[in-house]
Amino acid sequence: MKLCFNAGPQPIEEYFSFAKENGFPWIELSCNNPNNFLDKWTPARIDGIKRLRDQAGVKYGLHSASFVNAAEIEPTVRKAVQQHLLDYVELAHQLEAEYVVLHFGYHFSLFMDQVFDCLIKTYTPVVELAEKYKLPIGIENMNKIHQEAEIAYLGVTIEELKRVLNAIPSKYFGLTLDIAHASLLPGGPESFIDAFPNRIISTHVSDNDLILDRHVPVGNGKIDFKRVFGNLMKADFKGTLNIELPRSNEDRALSKRRLEPILAELGILKEALTP
Repeated sequence: MKLCFNAGPQPIEEYFSFAKENGFPWIELSCNNPNNFLDKWTPARIDGIKRLRDQAGVKYGLHSASFVNAAEIEPTVRKAVQQHLLDYVELAHQLEAEYVVLHFGYHFSLFMDQVFDCLIKTYTPVVELAEKYKLPIGIENMNKIHQEAEIAYLGVTIEELKRVLNAIPSKYFGLTLDIAHASLLPGGPESFIDAFPNRIISTHVSDNDLILDRHVPVGNGKIDFKRVFGNLMKADFKGTLNIELPRSNEDRALSKRRLEPILAELGILKEALTP
């Protein structure tokens, strides 16, 4: 397992020096903000990011904009969404990213069979392109919204994820396990690890109070990361542990310092800890 952090919401170029100075071997390039939307990626910028990667001595994955509805059922919009996802796979390939994180979107609890049919139809060519590039796609399990809300994320539960992942069987199409999101559900992250032992591409790491997901630093909530990482070890997971916090580099560095002793105790982290 490799420590990682999400680079955003500022332009991604601003985070490579932080990664190098703080001993992060991986970055997750976050496009979940206007500074880094798809329209901001020119060939010159892509080349510049790869140079910064080489100078900092890091590797990276790519994280797409999570608020685009991949489960769109309106036909003209669905075509645009499919192109949007294809464009992310293409961008990840051009960046030489190691993986790309995508999402299933949301629904209004209406026409659910059509929602899943459209989601599978939308993702099929996206996975085919990822297979061509040998680029792993991780679908992020989303957080549970209050049950009385009209809208709900899709891909929250194991059942929702399985319905699509099983319909498109591919070693390049799996799960990005958001540990904080999964901790809000009965069974917690372990139930997701048990359900997808061979299909976890990467993880997202933040803490919460097991009631609401506020993306607080590791150690400021109630998640038992030692237990979760131990179960990931049993599943032979070797991907990234991406510290996913909203803004503060200080919180990212704090979370890294708190994670390192846990990883060292489990025998995952063998190099010297950050001073």
